[in-house]
Amino acid sequence: RAVTLAVFTKSVPGVRSIEGEGSLRAVAEQIASAAPGQKNVGQRRRSMMLNSGKQLTVYEVETEVGGGTAGRFGSAVELLAIVVADEREYTVRATASGGSWKEVSSLLRQAVRSFHFI
Repeated sequence: RAVTLAVFTKSVPGVRSIEGEGSLRAVAEQIASAAPGQKNVGQRRRSMMLNSGKQLTVYEVETEVGGGTAGRFGSAVELLAIVVADEREYTVRATASGGSWKEVSSLLRQAVRSFHFI
């Protein structure tokens, strides 16, 4: 079974929230179009409360990608949670092979949603 969990960050000067990068639908479409054969299979907006009391919007995007692009996975499912705070974008990405997604999706969703920024 192939499963990964990773966190990425990048500078997004002038962007104060994930909405500054576009609507949930637009961001999901951009992610899906990043690889041939990748398709959006879910999207969700949620909130995250910082210790300071500030509330942030989080976009969750789920995609599936076929074997040619996914390499040794054969096929894969990705769940991304994307949030912007202080002109930095944070992406938590959980990936599993298509064959194991059903078995591990609940655990990976919990892991992705457990990330909080203080």
